[in-house]
Amino acid sequence: MKIFGLVLAIVCFLCFSPSVFGELSVEDLEKIRQIVNEVEVRLGKRIDEVEVRLGKRIDEVKKQLGERITSESEAQGNRITDLRDRIDYQGHLIIALIVAIIAFVAVPMGVIVYQYNRNRDQQEAEIRAVRDQQEEIKVLRQRIEELERERLIQA
Repeated sequence: MKIFGLVLAIVCFLCFSPSVFGELSVEDLEKIRQIVNEVEVRLGKRIDEVEVRLGKRIDEVKKQLGERITSESEAQGNRITDLRDRIDYQGHLIIALIVAIIAFVAVPMGVIVYQYNRNRDQQEAEIRAVRDQQEEIKVLRQRIEELERERLIQA
């Protein structure tokens, strides 16, 4: 629960920082994707290394203990439990990091999409206004031509 609170505080802090409202270029997004991919690769390697070391350690412990059931085996069992607790803790940290990375990417992307949609709506409104003006100009030209014809007919 402490980790969740910490992650929540970090995400809130980052969401309200001025840099969130900055615009990202395509190059920036590519750099972010590259960083995320590198982090995923490093985390995957680290997890694999920890799994291999734990597997070796568990095998060593099994060999040392053999078939004897003594207080030493209970102590080793406690150590294994402690290692599992540590691995669980590291797993939660990894999940928190992944969530933070997703938040770092998703929030700016959301702002970019919002700005893009707002600009697109403004441009569409301007285009509609120009078309309406063009139609009014056509109507007025026709009216002027009609008035000029009436004047020629009367003259």
